[in-house]
Amino acid sequence: MTHAEIVRATESLAIGPRRHDLLDTYLRWTNDPVVMRGNGRFEPEEREVLRAALDVMIAGPNAHFTVYDRLRTDPHGGPLPIGTATLSIDHPVAAAEFFITLGDEGRGRGLATPATRLVLDFAFEEAGLENVFLAVLEPNVAAIRAYTRAGFQRIGHRRRSALWAGSRVDEVLMDAIPMSLETA
Repeated sequence: MTHAEIVRATESLAIGPRRHDLLDTYLRWTNDPVVMRGNGRFEPEEREVLRAALDVMIAGPNAHFTVYDRLRTDPHGGPLPIGTATLSIDHPVAAAEFFITLGDEGRGRGLATPATRLVLDFAFEEAGLENVFLAVLEPNVAAIRAYTRAGFQRIGHRRRSALWAGSRVDEVLMDAIPMSLETA
């Protein structure tokens, strides 16, 4: 087991790079029915496909994080991994698309907003980004609320662009800029 490398932290949460030794944990989260529904997916990810993707993530130019709960520990005494977050960065324009997944260890505990805010702080203060955007399925009201509390604002929607539990739904488009965090 690799010890968690921490990139940025608060008293209760931390983010660090994705880790090969957490592949099976990432796979469990990715294939969780709640996560699959929230991402509009119907088919589970295969382990070897995720392993190849993880290799690309770790070697690539984007910011791929593991999210940790610092108030709970894993079996080896480190902070408990509870999810993942990604900033898919367009370096020439200093913008990124944001993605977050919380596993069952992190859901229902009010951690989505502070985890999102931690990644936004990294994006604006350390990565020098000027804009972070996301798309979220409209029925995912809890996610929209968490993103809004973290500093994202609605900027539009894509009509009938995704599936939620087999039904056609809109995607809500949101973004955050450094100034928007001052009021969040």
